Amino acid sequence: MSDRRVLFACDLDSQVFGALPLALAFEARGWRPTFAIDAGRGLTTSAAERLGGRFEIIERSLGALALDEAALGSDAVGVYATGSRVLLFRHVCELAARVLERPRPALFCGFNGLVLGRFEEGVAWRLGYDQICLNGPRDRDAFAAFLATTEFSGQPAVITGLRRRPDSPLRGLKPPPQDGRRKVFVFAEQVAVPGDPRRRGELVATLAALAAASPGWDVVVKARVRPEEQTFHDQTRHVEHLVAKLKARPANLLISYAPIDDLLASADLFGTISSTALFDALDHGVPAVLAADFGVRNAHGTHLMLGSGVSVRLSELGSLDAAPRRRPNPRWLDRVGYGPAHSAVALIDRLEAFDPGARLPPALYGFDEAARGAAPSGRYSAPITAERGAAEAALAAGDRAGARAALKKLGEALARSDRQRAIDEAWRTREGKGARYARQLGLYGTYKALRTLLLGEFPG
Repeated sequence: MSDRRVLFACDLDSQVFGALPLALAFEARGWRPTFAIDAGRGLTTSAAERLGGRFEIIERSLGALALDEAALGSDAVGVYATGSRVLLFRHVCELAARVLERPRPALFCGFNGLVLGRFEEGVAWRLGYDQICLNGPRDRDAFAAFLATTEFSGQPAVITGLRRRPDSPLRGLKPPPQDGRRKVFVFAEQVAVPGDPRRRGELVATLAALAAASPGWDVVVKARVRPEEQTFHDQTRHVEHLVAKLKARPANLLISYAPIDDLLASADLFGTISSTALFDALDHGVPAVLAADFGVRNAHGTHLMLGSGVSVRLSELGSLDAAPRRRPNPRWLDRVGYGPAHSAVALIDRLEAFDPGARLPPALYGFDEAARGAAPSGRYSAPITAERGAAEAALAAGDRAGARAALKKLGEALARSDRQRAIDEAWRTREGKGARYARQLGLYGTYKALRTLLLGEFPG
């Protein structure tokens, strides 16, 4: 066991899921992984279960974490968050190392699972890291084409793959289920795929019809989060509520919040539209189908899934017994980054050879742009940029004490901004007509003050 430490800074549960396979790979190489969860958000039930007490968890403001000992004292920090917050972390960490006159950790970042759209926009926010992690050859080629004729063509990037359990060997397909026992179909629903409430109702109706036509099966819908929990995408209609509204709910149509690994351990078939949970199923040897009922839509990620060879219209299956049992096309799997050729080995090799005195690669966006993107409003970004300016001015004047004082104030400003962002995002999906009317009348600030007075800062 080495004494190397890696910190994963995550702001939402989907980012935890994206970082978890890397944490397992680091652990297998003798590193000590820790997860820093954005203060004010906490872990969803599913994320807490996936971490399962295996790794140390700390709670910090993501922005202020960049100048905290938890980050600066680590050998490497992986930042998994929304784009502007990823870049702000990079700028703050670099400034903190200069002000405190200490080596900085190696910084890497990546994407939380399959990148279904806006890849170039995501890359633009991540430029300037020591390493950008990519899923596979598909992303590598798009990355290279995007930057080929720019000053950022030298940005280091590395393929880390889409294995969800890199600490276990690849498995072949499970044998077909034996006659006489109940079979299990696990369907991983997605919060925003489809996002349209009517389409979400159609999906639930299709699953109900399949359950009714397949009395020898349990159809288990793995809900992404509980109704009161928050993830990267806003929920339009929670699947539990849609199932409850069915006029005739089959007894074998079930909703589950159990960890995906537990469900897959007993599954005979897996389904989803475009969730990265597909690769969890493959790691468990479970045959998979990808629901193609809503056609090829970039917003759903089905344009990426078309080449998998396992797309099926669930509404056209007579029963689950008629569903195909196969693995996705091997060329498609290799292209997206799943298989023995794609792992975190190269990333860890590079981080173990990292020179703490090395300059960071150039970023596309500066500190002020990152602060404006990461803060909930100008009221919160202005103090962040002001304290950064004060720290830089003190450094230029040789005033180390002044720079350290400004750095401390910067951390406080970042923590306030992150807290307000967490409050705003927690309320966003719970606000109703009153909030909309207040916005229209220009009274939203008064509405928020009254809401805080009556209900508290965070939703109950």
